[in-house]
Amino acid sequence: MIELYSFLFCLGLGIAARPLFIAVSLLAKRTNLIPVTVVLDFLFACTVGGAFIAYVILSGAVLAPYMFAALFSGYLITYRLTKKTPNKKPRE
Repeated sequence: MIELYSFLFCLGLGIAARPLFIAVSLLAKRTNLIPVTVVLDFLFACTVGGAFIAYVILSGAVLAPYMFAALFSGYLITYRLTKKTPNKKPRE
Protein backbone atom coordinates (compact mmCIF):
# COMPACT_ATOMS: atom_id res chain seq x y z
CA MET A 1 0.00 0.00 0.00
CA ILE A 2 2.92 2.33 0.67
CA GLU A 3 3.93 1.97 -2.99
CA LEU A 4 0.54 3.28 -4.11
CA TYR A 5 0.80 6.25 -1.74
CA SER A 6 4.32 6.95 -2.95
CA PHE A 7 3.21 6.81 -6.58
CA LEU A 8 0.26 9.14 -5.98
CA PHE A 9 2.35 11.60 -3.96
CA CYS A 10 5.04 11.75 -6.65
CA LEU A 11 2.44 12.15 -9.39
CA GLY A 12 0.78 14.97 -7.45
CA LEU A 13 4.14 16.60 -6.80
CA GLY A 14 4.88 16.54 -10.52
CA ILE A 15 1.49 18.06 -11.29
CA ALA A 16 1.98 20.77 -8.64
CA ALA A 17 5.49 21.54 -9.92
CA ARG A 18 4.27 22.84 -13.29
CA PRO A 19 2.09 25.73 -11.97
CA LEU A 20 4.89 26.60 -9.57
CA PHE A 21 7.36 26.67 -12.47
CA ILE A 22 5.02 28.89 -14.50
CA ALA A 23 4.79 31.33 -11.59
CA VAL A 24 8.57 31.35 -11.12
CA SER A 25 9.09 31.95 -14.85
CA LEU A 26 6.65 34.86 -14.91
CA LEU A 27 8.33 36.42 -11.90
CA ALA A 28 11.77 35.98 -13.47
CA LYS A 29 10.60 37.60 -16.73
CA ARG A 30 9.12 40.49 -14.81
CA THR A 31 12.37 41.29 -13.01
CA ASN A 32 14.53 40.58 -16.08
CA LEU A 33 17.68 40.15 -13.98
CA ILE A 34 19.94 37.11 -14.32
CA PRO A 35 20.80 36.79 -10.59
CA VAL A 36 17.11 36.85 -9.67
CA THR A 37 16.37 34.20 -12.30
CA VAL A 38 19.17 31.97 -11.01
CA VAL A 39 17.98 32.31 -7.40
CA LEU A 40 14.35 31.59 -8.36
CA ASP A 41 15.36 28.52 -10.37
CA PHE A 42 17.45 27.29 -7.44
CA LEU A 43 14.57 27.82 -5.00
CA PHE A 44 12.18 26.01 -7.35
CA ALA A 45 14.49 23.01 -7.61
CA CYS A 46 14.99 22.98 -3.83
CA THR A 47 11.24 23.14 -3.22
CA VAL A 48 10.33 20.25 -5.49
CA GLY A 49 13.42 18.19 -4.69
CA GLY A 50 13.08 18.94 -0.97
CA ALA A 51 9.46 17.83 -0.93
CA PHE A 52 10.42 14.62 -2.72
CA ILE A 53 13.31 13.89 -0.36
CA ALA A 54 11.28 14.81 2.72
CA TYR A 55 8.55 12.40 1.67
CA VAL A 56 11.02 9.57 1.15
CA ILE A 57 12.70 10.17 4.51
CA LEU A 58 9.58 10.78 6.58
CA SER A 59 7.49 7.97 5.11
CA GLY A 60 10.25 5.40 5.20
CA ALA A 61 9.53 4.46 1.60
CA VAL A 62 12.16 2.65 -0.40
CA LEU A 63 13.49 4.85 -3.19
CA ALA A 64 12.33 3.21 -6.40
CA PRO A 65 12.40 4.09 -10.11
CA TYR A 66 8.60 4.32 -10.30
CA MET A 67 8.72 7.31 -7.96
CA PHE A 68 10.91 9.24 -10.41
CA ALA A 69 8.75 8.09 -13.32
CA ALA A 70 5.60 9.30 -11.53
CA LEU A 71 7.21 12.66 -10.74
CA PHE A 72 8.32 13.21 -14.32
CA SER A 73 5.11 11.92 -15.87
CA GLY A 74 3.01 14.20 -13.64
CA TYR A 75 5.08 17.14 -14.80
CA LEU A 76 4.87 16.01 -18.44
CA ILE A 77 1.10 15.61 -18.34
CA THR A 78 0.68 19.10 -16.90
CA TYR A 79 3.21 20.49 -19.38
CA ARG A 80 1.25 19.08 -22.29
CA LEU A 81 -1.97 20.61 -20.95
CA THR A 82 -0.48 24.07 -20.31
CA LYS A 83 1.83 24.29 -23.34
CA LYS A 84 1.33 27.39 -25.44
CA THR A 85 0.74 26.80 -29.11
CA PRO A 86 2.15 29.33 -31.55
CA ASN A 87 -0.35 31.48 -33.40
CA LYS A 88 -0.53 30.14 -36.92
CA LYS A 89 -1.75 32.27 -39.75
CA PRO A 90 -4.55 30.69 -41.76
CA ARG A 91 -3.57 29.57 -45.23
CA GLU A 92 -5.11 31.42 -48.10
